[in-house]
Formats: sequence, C-alpha cells, structure tokens
Amino acid sequence: MSALAIREGPGAYGVPVMKFTLTFEGELGSNSRPVKKWEIRKYLHPQLQELWRINPTLQHVLRNRQIPKEGAFFVLEKHHSVDENKFPTPQTTERETIDLCVPIVCGGREFIPLVRDSYALNCALKIIFLRKEEPGRVYQGGDLDNRLKTLFDALAIPSADQIIDDPSIDGPIFCLMENDRMITGLSVETHRLLSRPNVSKHHVQLIIEVDVRVAQARIYNQHFLGD
Repeated sequence: MSALAIREGPGAYGVPVMKFTLTFEGELGSNSRPVKKWEIRKYLHPQLQELWRINPTLQHVLRNRQIPKEGAFFVLEKHHSVDENKFPTPQTTERETIDLCVPIVCGGREFIPLVRDSYALNCALKIIFLRKEEPGRVYQGGDLDNRLKTLFDALAIPSADQIIDDPSIDGPIFCLMENDRMITGLSVETHRLLSRPNVSKHHVQLIIEVDVRVAQARIYNQHFLGD
C-alpha cells in the first residue's frame, strides 16, 4: 500500500459538514482526452443525481434555494418532528431573488454542481485507488498524479471546448463541483487491482469519499452543517 496525503485548511471554517461516497470503475489515463473525461463524468452523474433526490440536507437546500438579491432576509424553520408537508410555505415577496441552485450553463449544456461558489463551499477527497500495478510509486511509474488530474477534471464542470455532444443524458448533468480549485484537502491510498488478466493497464476502481466543507459560514449554507 502507498499513501499520499495533502491537507490545507481555510482557517476556522473548513470542518467536514456533509459526507458521502462515489465510486468509479473503468479506464483512467493520464492527460486523457475530453471524451474520456466525459465518460467518467457520465458514470458519476446518476450517483450524484440520486444523492440530490434522497439526501435530507440537499432536499432542504432545494426548498430554500431562493434568497433576496438585495437587502436583508430571514429564514423560516420548522421543528424536526413536524411533517414537512404540514409546514406552511413562506409567502413570496416582490423582491428580486437569487437562485442558489440554478444550473450553470456551459457550451449549451446545463450542469448542477454540489460544491459551488453560490453556497461558499469547498470539499476534501479521500480516495482509495485500485490499479493494475504494485502498490507504491505514487508519483512515478504509474503517473498517478496525472491520472488524478484527469479525475479532478471529470468531477468538475468542463470548459466549453470540452463539451461532448451526448444526447443520452436528458436534462442537467449532475457533477461534484463547480471547478477543481474547490478541493482543499486530498488523501490517496493505492492498492493492487485484482481483476481479469487481459484488462487494460489503465483500468481502475476508485472509492471516493467526499467531505463537503463550508468556506464561509452564512445563513444560506447552514443546511450543510448536518442532516
């Protein structure tokens, strides 16, 4: 086993507030072409889409996604024992609002990142990296650092020139983060992948544990402080 650990801290904030796990199995190369990164993004899309559907924190986020564009505001909250359907819906106002979860459009496609600037969030990743090599050689031989860069690109919204014409995904594409600068901590463990002998040397299995962190505590991101 070989391990790489990189940690950065944004000061008093940055504590883990929401944790979940993503998985990937397939080819992961160094400096992969946009189509390969798109395949990884497409693999992770349904996992993140389901997370938005079932996670209590994200359901709360969706219900409270609109905030006034100007001026102060307050948030109505219910006791946890009260049925959500019985809680009255706040009355709308005439003030212009900001949608904190609005899809981000790039290259004609809509993307919904979880870790995004509108909520002042960042994240840390703990990755178990199974590959067709002996453990060790984190930076050499396996070119792991460049493979991680490919993964980080696939976890984020792509640039306009890396959009793939893919009609198989109907609607917004769910991704982990707005851009890879939002990764503030990283831990990687490498292990030998045991699989069929004829599998490509680029074939990997990844277990990606995500800690979502609040970079700046605000009333509109308090939902990420716990389910």
